[in-house]
Amino acid sequence: VNMTMKLAPILLALSTGRHASAFIIAPRPSTVSNMSANITPSIGGCLTRRHIIQSSQSHGLAALPTANDVSTDDFMKQLGHASQIIPLLHPQGDNEMTEDESASLLEVLSRQLSHSDGIRGFFAVYLTSPEPLTVEEVPAVLAEAVRGADKKVLVPLACMNVVMPTAMQSVHKDAELKECASKTASSGKKILRLLKGSDDVISNCKAILRVCQGLQEASEEERTDDLVEFWEKFFVNYKYEEQQKNDIALAISEFCSGEGD
Repeated sequence: VNMTMKLAPILLALSTGRHASAFIIAPRPSTVSNMSANITPSIGGCLTRRHIIQSSQSHGLAALPTANDVSTDDFMKQLGHASQIIPLLHPQGDNEMTEDESASLLEVLSRQLSHSDGIRGFFAVYLTSPEPLTVEEVPAVLAEAVRGADKKVLVPLACMNVVMPTAMQSVHKDAELKECASKTASSGKKILRLLKGSDDVISNCKAILRVCQGLQEASEEERTDDLVEFWEKFFVNYKYEEQQKNDIALAISEFCSGEGD
């Protein structure tokens, strides 16, 4: 089985998100071939982009999309923009950016993370790429862009980027896909830790934990809480079972209290 097609569930899962008010529909399976046209498997990580890394690093900021593009383009185009941005976040050799270049990259990335399509597109590529696995810390430019984003939009999607690969890891029989899901969840946690301790993260993660533990003994107030209802519908939609809920609860528990607690 071609690795790109085997990874389609991870890509499609990470490309799914929703605001508190409505679902954001993931691409149809028929779009996976288009979505992965410039993506090939990598032994070191889940995915790596053919040609784009080399051209981005060799041409520097000339490879960047415009701020207007990342602000207005749809989800599918955001995947391509992410593939141009990510190599610049992880420069190799002597390709370190100047302060002015970093500022320009931050402006573009901040604009991409200002709306749902941009957030989903960026992280669908970033979290399944080998670059985040090569460093312990999130690149400073990305960290600043994440912290400056609208938490009401970003936090639910960032939580999903931990929940969904964790759930997939629980059910995968294929060892390679299981490892990829684990790495994706680990990268997702790095991003969520940037926001750890914020009210939005604590509220969402407590709601997730409440759903994982079951609502049978929950109070009426807990069952009718907007975030609990949001995540309950999310879990039902993806048909998460007991083992998946247990694993998700373990993964998300560190985010249910203030930073350093």
